[in-house]
Amino acid sequence: MNDVKYIMVSNVRNHWDKLSKWNDSTLFTLPMIKDGITSSPLPAEADTFFIKLTEENKFERCWIGKTKNFREDSYNGIPAIRFDVSGLKEAECPKDFLNYFNGWHLNKMSFGITPEPCSQDRNDHLQPPFFKEMAACNSLTFELHCFHLLRLLGIHDIYKFPQNNNRGKADGFFRFHTLSVIYDATLESQYRAKKETQIENYINQLKKEKISLDSISYTIKDTQRQVWIITRGHNIKLIKSEDNIKVKEVPYSKLIEIYFRRVHSEIGTDDLWDALKDLC
Repeated sequence: MNDVKYIMVSNVRNHWDKLSKWNDSTLFTLPMIKDGITSSPLPAEADTFFIKLTEENKFERCWIGKTKNFREDSYNGIPAIRFDVSGLKEAECPKDFLNYFNGWHLNKMSFGITPEPCSQDRNDHLQPPFFKEMAACNSLTFELHCFHLLRLLGIHDIYKFPQNNNRGKADGFFRFHTLSVIYDATLESQYRAKKETQIENYINQLKKEKISLDSISYTIKDTQRQVWIITRGHNIKLIKSEDNIKVKEVPYSKLIEIYFRRVHSEIGTDDLWDALKDLC
């Protein structure tokens, strides 16, 4: 494996062997590119090891192949590097490679450096127990853990509605820099029809210059305003946009991904703000 220059890891559907729908092309945003890779010129072509994780960040399959045609791109306004993938051959995964988490990594073994344990072992050690509970808990517990998860991300200016008096209301509101979000956690698979009126109410609240929550008021006039429906789904979806207010379905697993990015990378408050406002 010493000829392998890069190790690319993804838990996104259709990676890596099903990229034909995107002309065998994909990208990583700069926060997902590790080990100072972008600080040096990229090669014309590189032997690369590709690892596919499940949505729960467990190892699934891997291949060896080539990456080439590296070029600048962007994803939801975040700078990125796009590249083409070719010549995939399924392979056995070296034990040391199982330690890598989502992202584009330099194969340090090719430089005679033993990689530090990181991905699964380190994630298990740093993962709060309630992350696993969220996959099978009841609705009240899921709602509470969504609040805990948002706090873990570094969102401290957050208001949670009392669980014994929030029927028909959102579960909470937070403001992070210039991002204002009303969020509603649900386990309903057909939530769009059931929450249509509620979603319209959330939008109308965000259209105002201030939002009042019991005895607390927040000025939201000059902020980016969004509604998040936090679910157990798999993909972030834009449900609708009205007067620049975006309503999104946000799987809790995507928020957990941001948590691990913060744990394993140097992500400042501006980077976190970018990641949250551009969830898509």
